[in-house]
Amino acid sequence: MDEAYFRHYCGYGPYDQNYLLHSGIEHCISIARRLDLRIESVLVLGAATGRVLEHFERSWGVRPWGCEISEWAHARIPGRFRRRIARRDMRDYLPWLLERRRRFDLLFTNSLVYLSAPELPEFVGRCSLVAGHLHFYSSTSEAFEPGDRYRVTLRPARWWRRLFAGNGFAPTRSPYVWRSERFAAG
Repeated sequence: MDEAYFRHYCGYGPYDQNYLLHSGIEHCISIARRLDLRIESVLVLGAATGRVLEHFERSWGVRPWGCEISEWAHARIPGRFRRRIARRDMRDYLPWLLERRRRFDLLFTNSLVYLSAPELPEFVGRCSLVAGHLHFYSSTSEAFEPGDRYRVTLRPARWWRRLFAGNGFAPTRSPYVWRSERFAAG
């Protein structure tokens, strides 16, 4: 993910002007409040330029941990967050967290759409060991231009439900927040 990706985010323009439409951050915070989740720690897989990190800090007073694969985006994360956000691929970062027995109340991501179907079950299973709850938000419409090299594979909600339910997560009253069945045992 390079500068061009973030300057033309989802085909609409600069990331910082469009992330609210596509990140699901406001939705995540609203749902967590309605579900009365106790959030004292957050993991963000795909922190981009750090705008979502600011939302968690304002809402719950927490400074999230996480990762961002793009060097360009990572360099734009505000300094007060950057030491907690690794410039790494989430597929490498999650095992690193597991080795260190790091655990979080909430895992926030909309980046699962960038992973291939064969790698998702193992990855989601690892997420269930790291986080008590997972918030996953995915657009249901294709927002990328034909031939866009950052094309994602969008799948129907029922596909995601089967994936989460089969890999350590149980549904909540929200179709976007999943509770880990492995977190407490892990």
